[in-house]
Amino acid sequence: MKTGPIARAVGVALTAIGLALTASVGTANAAAKPNTVDYFASSGKKRAMIVFQPRDSAKDDERVVVDDLSKDGHYIWTEVYDVTAEKKKGECQTSSFKSCPFAIPEGHKVRINVYRIKPGNVDFMGEVLTEAGRLPKA
Repeated sequence: MKTGPIARAVGVALTAIGLALTASVGTANAAAKPNTVDYFASSGKKRAMIVFQPRDSAKDDERVVVDDLSKDGHYIWTEVYDVTAEKKKGECQTSSFKSCPFAIPEGHKVRINVYRIKPGNVDFMGEVLTEAGRLPKA
């Protein structure tokens, strides 16, 4: 049976669309997890920005980025907990900008408590939450 040039062109186009859809489904599952960004303020001023960067746990550690936005003699101190395993994973502190790695298993909830500290003065600023108001996941 002979096929005309139009039928072949339609067949090629449908095959290309099918392959493109299959490829996009595969990459959607492997897409990077979104970062969680949270800002903390006191006295009406933004004092700190904390970013939780989930990674592929098999390849790289999750990261907590701490940015002291006011640089006024205080420093920002964070405590990082693996809520699912009920373990403290560590701390990250800076008076400028710092990125700290933490090994947290895939899918575990993470609590990041944020403090603003100056000798003789400690203020708990809150905990990092997603836009939906939940704890981020590794």
